Amino acid sequence: MALYLVSILGGVGIVALVNLLINSQFYNLSALYIILSSILGAVGVIAIDGILATFIRRALPEKWFDYKAKIHTVPEWEVKLYEKLGVKNWKDHVLELGVFTNFSKKTIADPRSREYIERFILECNYGAAIHLSNAILGFLLILFYPRNLCFFIPFPLCIINFVLSMMPYMILRYNLPRLMRTRNVLEKKELREAAK
Repeated sequence: MALYLVSILGGVGIVALVNLLINSQFYNLSALYIILSSILGAVGVIAIDGILATFIRRALPEKWFDYKAKIHTVPEWEVKLYEKLGVKNWKDHVLELGVFTNFSKKTIADPRSREYIERFILECNYGAAIHLSNAILGFLLILFYPRNLCFFIPFPLCIINFVLSMMPYMILRYNLPRLMRTRNVLEKKELREAAK
């Protein structure tokens, strides 16, 4: 959580500072106007993210995101890419928001059950879709931003949003193959026990 808050607040501060410097050269906007515009831009990106997350999680059917949905299969090259990007080193420092969907891996009854793993896969697939859409569609802020403000306020905020959305996306995608293997092992174990 701290990493996200520092990134958001630091990013907004840097965007405001850069725009204050640009303003003195090209624009004639007040410092208060630029600072408030930077803050409102960040709020706008967060609002876009929230609307997309709510739509994906509440309006789209679960069968599109369950473990059987082939569209969410993660190829080996993608896992290797995330390993090269060092996902193992920073994944534990990224905020987990499963608590907002009534699912958190930290508060589980039976982490070794197939049902739990399938629910975990479902939540990972939802989360990956939400974070990817947030990363890409967060750039919509530029379209809605007042034209009298310089381009340098919304664009950097969209870049920060892109990075902060892609980090959890990569973590979720990186974890999915392991979760699928675990689910398949548990299913085979259940079938062996049922056959006895």
